[in-house]
Amino acid sequence: MTFGQSLLFFGGPGVAILIGLYIGVPIAVGFGIPLIIAWTMALWLPVILLLALVLYRFRRVPAQALFGKRFRQLQRREWLVILAAFVLIQALELLLSSSGAYIWDHSFLATPSIIPELFDPRTDLDRGFSTFFGIPVAGNWWLIAFWLGWLIINIGGEEILWRGYALPLQERYFGRFAWIINGLCWNLLVHAFMYWNFVTLLPISLAIPYLVQRYQNTWIGVYIHGAGNLLVLAVLIPSIAGWL
Repeated sequence: MTFGQSLLFFGGPGVAILIGLYIGVPIAVGFGIPLIIAWTMALWLPVILLLALVLYRFRRVPAQALFGKRFRQLQRREWLVILAAFVLIQALELLLSSSGAYIWDHSFLATPSIIPELFDPRTDLDRGFSTFFGIPVAGNWWLIAFWLGWLIINIGGEEILWRGYALPLQERYFGRFAWIINGLCWNLLVHAFMYWNFVTLLPISLAIPYLVQRYQNTWIGVYIHGAGNLLVLAVLIPSIAGWL
């Protein structure tokens, strides 16, 4: 996968997501579609369609031949690497988290007119969520199931596409520097819709492809990415229960 192909493969969904969230969501909400549906569809439909296209292209190739070499059992050393990387990434993101609100306040670029608290860098997580994708959180325990379903699409779709499929192809062209191209494309193109978090997301954007390439195992990305997003429950559950 050349540099131009990488820009297209990552940038195509990124542009679609950007248009969907900045233009499509306000229109959908104006027609009475709940934010939780409009935002989810705008964010994940491009990823699902790209994943379906990749799988359709290789429909006659056994999944083991396409992805299996990188989805292999993790060794003890790799589990330790995952744990250490996860802790380091969370620490770095915490240190860099204030950059999101600063960029939001000082950027000349447009920001979404409708944005869930989860993605708003101005949200004070110490006070918990009052709404989750537009739904009042108090007593709505079903939001936990919603978020777990979101994670399946998020982690499954993204890690298969960006690390399971794209990264091995980028390695053929960029060699040992493929992880840098992969990480920056994921950060700058796929996450263009939340550009204010470019700095905050830099540690995980580079760490995951580096470790996946280093150990040739896609499960590393799945677990680090999944564990990070699972932390949302640490705020969501107390918010639902009224503890925050």
